[in-house]
Amino acid sequence: MAPQVLADRYRLLEPIGHGGMGTVWRAEDGLLHRLVAVKEVRVAPELEDGKREELLARTMREARICAGLSTHPGIVTIHDVVREGGRPWIVMELVCGRGLDQVVAEEGPLSPRRTAEIGRQIFAALDTAHRDGVVHRDVKPANVMLLPDGRAMLSDFGIAVSDSEDKLTLTGRLPGSPGYVAPERLRSNVMSAAADVWSLGATLYFAVEGRSAFERATTAARLAAPLEDPPDPPQRAGGLRPVLNGMLQSDPEHRLGGPALDAALARVISGSGTDDLTPTQLDVSGGLSPVGVIPTPPGGRLSAAAPAHMAASGGLSPDAKHFGRGWVRILVSLVIGLITLIVAPLLVEYLSSVLIEDEPAPGPTAENASAADRAGAAQLPGGGAPAGSAGFGGAGSGSAAAPEWTAAAAPAVGDPAPLSVRD
Repeated sequence: MAPQVLADRYRLLEPIGHGGMGTVWRAEDGLLHRLVAVKEVRVAPELEDGKREELLARTMREARICAGLSTHPGIVTIHDVVREGGRPWIVMELVCGRGLDQVVAEEGPLSPRRTAEIGRQIFAALDTAHRDGVVHRDVKPANVMLLPDGRAMLSDFGIAVSDSEDKLTLTGRLPGSPGYVAPERLRSNVMSAAADVWSLGATLYFAVEGRSAFERATTAARLAAPLEDPPDPPQRAGGLRPVLNGMLQSDPEHRLGGPALDAALARVISGSGTDDLTPTQLDVSGGLSPVGVIPTPPGGRLSAAAPAHMAASGGLSPDAKHFGRGWVRILVSLVIGLITLIVAPLLVEYLSSVLIEDEPAPGPTAENASAADRAGAAQLPGGGAPAGSAGFGGAGSGSAAAPEWTAAAAPAVGDPAPLSVRD
């Protein structure tokens, strides 16, 4: 039975949440007259002494870590820690919101833009923790709180590790939640900022798709899936899809993070995110590079300058800078082709009329002329004048009779025709 008042100051009002570690109460601070949240850690009576001490140590570590990060608006503020009944109670900021898992269960998947807004806020909180040497290790939908004013907050630093704290070994406990544990942690228990980014990517995938990126039939299969398979292709992510792909890269060396990740999420929020990757009949993919996915240089490793370069270029790879030039080349080719189709027939017709002359009609040949002469001579009756010919004087001229043609007068072919006249 929980006491009604802690340390003669915090009066417990009602439970507002339950978890594997205990119960969260709504309480009133009698000294400052404000509402607070109090986290009660439950310790089973049959729990072994070693695990009991581990649990209590975890609670105190969470309080100290969060207290050092409370200046960030995306991390719950720790007000106090009190001991009551031989165990610690954490007094913290009362956050009136719902877990991301609860919101998706009640309202369905979120839009890509809203998901990017949540992701950017949680990444800012994680980045603050990472700069202070703290790795969360348990980023998942249940640990992302959504407030009515639109803010997103990161909670439950219970298994976080800090450079300033002794490393806590969780006896017999899974290091995170299945489907949200980075492959390198499963493989060799590597704890790093990149592992938190992977878990955040899996969380954002759940928010926009409404399911895990590694949905499997059993818990064991879901836990092992990141080691064996890539994430299931997202169907609703739209412009957020390349960002998720970059965050969920299996190799932490190639994983999207730092300023490049923040810039990529900002572009999705502003509506100027990546182009739709839906295939089209016109393949111009050679000029595109997914936004936020850091291209791997020869040798397969990224240099330390890669995040800075990505930030300076807005998250785009160098190849993507030539995307506009590719479209210009395509448009120019189309215009030239259209002009060629119109001008070519006209040019051919013009050249034909200029270079190819019409053949003249065939004229009379020598043979034709000779034949015509013979035919005309044959028609002369009795050596008289040819038909249709007239006397020199013409009719009614009063002169002598017209001279007669003789046979000797017939001209040879090709010679001038001599004319002989008898008196």
